Amino acid sequence: MNIVEERQEDNPWFEIGASSILGTRNYQQDYAYFYTGEKCVLGVVCDGMGGLEGGERASRTAVELMIRDFHSTSNLGFVPDFLARTARRMDQAVGALEGKNGKPLRAGTTLVAAYCRENQMYWVSVGDSKIYVIRGGEIISLNREHNYRLALQMQLESGLIDQAFYQKEERKPQAEALISFIGMDPAKYIDGNQKPQILQPGDIIMLCSDGIYKSLNESQVHAMVRDNDLDMKIAADRVTAMAMRYGVRGQDNTTAVLMKYLGN
Repeated sequence: MNIVEERQEDNPWFEIGASSILGTRNYQQDYAYFYTGEKCVLGVVCDGMGGLEGGERASRTAVELMIRDFHSTSNLGFVPDFLARTARRMDQAVGALEGKNGKPLRAGTTLVAAYCRENQMYWVSVGDSKIYVIRGGEIISLNREHNYRLALQMQLESGLIDQAFYQKEERKPQAEALISFIGMDPAKYIDGNQKPQILQPGDIIMLCSDGIYKSLNESQVHAMVRDNDLDMKIAADRVTAMAMRYGVRGQDNTTAVLMKYLGN
């Protein structure tokens, strides 16, 4: 099973659910985890790269390290520091993986994670998995995708390239290539928020691998989640099923973790 669920106590603040599908792939490289305690929740989604052995091991290694770090301390301290520090440890651990031949495995994984305590949410992101907040009639993407397209955007803003070059490169398939991921050691970008995202009752946080947003647009995701927002497990199942239905070029492994803030 590639989703680890840990429910320690009833949480009056949050409802949480998750779903994952294999898609049309022959093996599963996504790995996810969620924890719910009395006042806090933690969700993690990792999308591995590197084939049957590499991608699966990379995503599992990263998530299991997050679980160990989360449970090894009774006080997380400043949450952004904890998340960034754990992401760096994940990066080193995945980068150090070896194959059966004893040579470097050269695998990697994306990472999105969100920790919420009461109405405050912190997140961390490496790679191109996504973190959304669904609030009322809006769906808001919180993180950027660490791909060549991002590098082009930064070069354009800095005046290093012109608009014509940007548009030519941005249309190429290589624009999707990752420029930062867990396992690069060191990962080039580790993004997160230093000030808490303040949640409103009814807000839904969605962590997902790219199998969601490469198959569905944001309006479709928003509509499906809102139509099923009385039960986060059902909402997650229906989003992944919809991605499977509408995936155009064959469906990648697809995983979603949904966390709904109920208020107190």
